[in-house]
Parts: sequence; structure tokens; C-alpha cells
Amino acid sequence: MFIIVANKGMRSWISGIFDNETTAEQYIDTIPDELKEFQQRIVLNHLNYPFYIVEREGFQFLTQDEVIAVLEQTETTEDEDEVHFNLYTIESDYQPRMPGTDYMGILRHEHVTNEFMQWYKSKGINFLHQRGILCSK
Repeated sequence: MFIIVANKGMRSWISGIFDNETTAEQYIDTIPDELKEFQQRIVLNHLNYPFYIVEREGFQFLTQDEVIAVLEQTETTEDEDEVHFNLYTIESDYQPRMPGTDYMGILRHEHVTNEFMQWYKSKGINFLHQRGILCSK
């Protein structure tokens, strides 16, 4: 998997996800020069679609089993408004309409909150399937 991660000041985003190196390189070539300096290509040989991204002080790229392990270790807190992390389900290549920009909001994702965790703790993996988070391989 070839992932293009951007870091600009305090902001980080994923500006591309590809399973083919040539496609990733072609995409990088389309990124405007003023954004290119913020982009970094990451190669993850252990991942295939579908995979998952946990966004919490950076990005973790995880398999289904790994994301379930993260959920199992997540405890609710007293702050009802806390978002523990964002969880993205990645089933195919991704690139924003404007290369190099942050358009991650279009990716299928969930804000993992206390309420989310309470549902997960009571319903288990079925909850993840019902929400469309876990998908068939």
C-alpha cells in the first residue's frame, strides 16, 4: 500500500491512498508545487484492502484484527463529548479532487466517542458490521 501523508504545521492529513506504486507516483506528480513539500510517501507492504486508519495524534494503519484490538483497549471517560479517535474504513484507492489537499471527510469514518464505545461493548463485532465499519474481505 502506498499512502501519501501531509504535514503542515500542526495539521496532518492523508492526501492519497493507492495499492499500485505507479498510480501513487502519477498522483504525486499532480500535486501543486506549493503543497508538494508537505507530502510524504509511506509504503506499507503488510496491508491490503480493506484496512483501517485510526487518527489519534497521527495515523495508524491497521488490519481488521488490529483495529478490534484498539477498540478493546479503549475505555470510556467522564467527558461525554470526548472523541477518542477517528476510525476510517479504507476499501479502495483514494485521492481528493484537488491533489495534495485535505479532503478526508469524504472517507467513510466514525468518531469514536463514549457512546460509540458503549454500543461496541454491548453488541461487539456485530455493531461494527451494522455500522458498515467492518467489511467483507
